[in-house]
Amino acid sequence: MGIVLFYIKKIIGMMLMPIPLTLLAMLLAFFLMKKCPKFAKLLLFCAILLLGLTSWSPVADKLIATVEHDFPVFDIQQPVDVVIVLGSGHKDLSNTPEIMQLGNSALFRLEEGLRILKANPNAQLFVSGYSGEMTEPHAEVMRRAAIELGVKPDKIKAFPLAKDTEEEANSMKPYLEGKNAALVTEASHLKRASIFFEQAGINIIPAPALYLGSEKSDWQIDANAAYKSQRAFYEWLGRGWQWIKN
Repeated sequence: MGIVLFYIKKIIGMMLMPIPLTLLAMLLAFFLMKKCPKFAKLLLFCAILLLGLTSWSPVADKLIATVEHDFPVFDIQQPVDVVIVLGSGHKDLSNTPEIMQLGNSALFRLEEGLRILKANPNAQLFVSGYSGEMTEPHAEVMRRAAIELGVKPDKIKAFPLAKDTEEEANSMKPYLEGKNAALVTEASHLKRASIFFEQAGINIIPAPALYLGSEKSDWQIDANAAYKSQRAFYEWLGRGWQWIKN
């Protein structure tokens, strides 16, 4: 039952992103064009407006800014016992270094994790993430990528079964009793992730990685802007669901 709810949540979340919402609104508008032409035209106009605004850099930067600035950049003068790098995504690529298989967010998360680890040479590195549609768990790819970048294998602990942030927090809890941990994830995801770890009773210090937004925007309409808006929508939905559950 739990796995079914997990995938239902993923599907609903996917359909409420700007581009799928636009497509659904357009399809509904075309379906209603003969029966309710005025409403259909209004719906079509709103869909085009939604797609245009969320793909326009000035708007996208404003949207992503609402979820990216909850915490400052991690101060490496703060000592920690564990550096937690939360799971993101990777690609199935054969005959390539592990680091090349990591997605953009995973690269930034790992880089920030290693920056903190370098300042805390006695700390452990925790990496997480399940396999999803890939052939092996994301945590294993992250572990091997960290080894490629110079981290000793005995300093790394992988959590390959956790499917989401809440499961990551609960699976790591037994290993973090009485320890201070830096929690590394994408800046937009960090507020929600911190709440899950705090609810699990884990003492974490937030460490944001990969800021998508910019203080100065160009005037382009492009896929990069659309992705920023998507991330903002995703976090609003995630925080809303987290609030409802609590």
